[in-house]
Amino acid sequence: MLTIPNSNTDPALNLAMEEYILTGMGLAEPALFFYINAPSIIIGRHQNTLDEIDLGFVREHGIRVVRRCSGGGAVYHDLGNLNYSLIRPGDSRASSDFSTLLQPILRALHELGLPAELSGRNDLTVDGAKFSGNAYYHNQHGSVIHGTLLFDSDLSILSRALRPDPEKLRSKGVKSVRSRVTCIRPYLPQLNDTDELREAIIRHFARSNELSTRSFTEKDFENIRELAKSRYRNDRWTYGESPAYNHRCRIHHPGGAIDFRADVREGVVNAARFFGDFFCVNDISRLEQALEGTKWTPEDLTATLSAAGWENYFPQLPLGEFINEMRNEK
Repeated sequence: MLTIPNSNTDPALNLAMEEYILTGMGLAEPALFFYINAPSIIIGRHQNTLDEIDLGFVREHGIRVVRRCSGGGAVYHDLGNLNYSLIRPGDSRASSDFSTLLQPILRALHELGLPAELSGRNDLTVDGAKFSGNAYYHNQHGSVIHGTLLFDSDLSILSRALRPDPEKLRSKGVKSVRSRVTCIRPYLPQLNDTDELREAIIRHFARSNELSTRSFTEKDFENIRELAKSRYRNDRWTYGESPAYNHRCRIHHPGGAIDFRADVREGVVNAARFFGDFFCVNDISRLEQALEGTKWTPEDLTATLSAAGWENYFPQLPLGEFINEMRNEK
């Protein structure tokens, strides 16, 4: 297993580094990568950015907003939060089974004395409060499983900057995002900061893996800076487009929340978008494009989505259930 040193705190550059490790370094073995970001909000791949943040507050406080390649929900980062990535080349078995994916990190945290538990779909909690959100993505090069570790973050900023879906909070039985998150520093008095937490986790991995260190070359940095510019600093990538719609449905299912929007004219789908914190290995834009030109009838919608391989996008949501919801006029 490789470790790659990194002291950068620019979120766009860090996400570019993470992607480049997978796609541009020709990995022959897994890599363990850490990064710490200056105050920022990292948006999930399929989310509508402006729905997730308090834009005025974010701009007033100079909080950077960057979209990542993985699904899941928006998270707040600052210098008190440690981000980790487990990057695996050539793994065609990408899965949303976080109970398996997160075992290496859970073992490391348990060894440090933190009684962490996997909760829900992709959270790590301690004493019932969330301190880690996790996500993954997969492409032809391999997969990335990454997550946050709230060590000593400013939770007052987190609760003001993010605007979580009220329905999601109700489903978890809490009143606010602040009430369901915590920092883990009080549980780890032997550690002073995120740097020490990172080194402790690396020592754990070293005891069970043969670790070697590989640094970025200047050519690597040139490619990383270009990737950061073209993707992670690109407002079109970060904010995207939210086209006009006259039909909308929201569904909360085991695979995550779906916010479906469609522009239907004269009984035909003109445009469709899937927003949400769901995870999806396949490119969701293909499903959206397949719907364009489809008649707004249960039979035609079912035929189109079935032919497009609905079960490969949302295996935990029966197509019939989705059709019933999307046809429910709202």
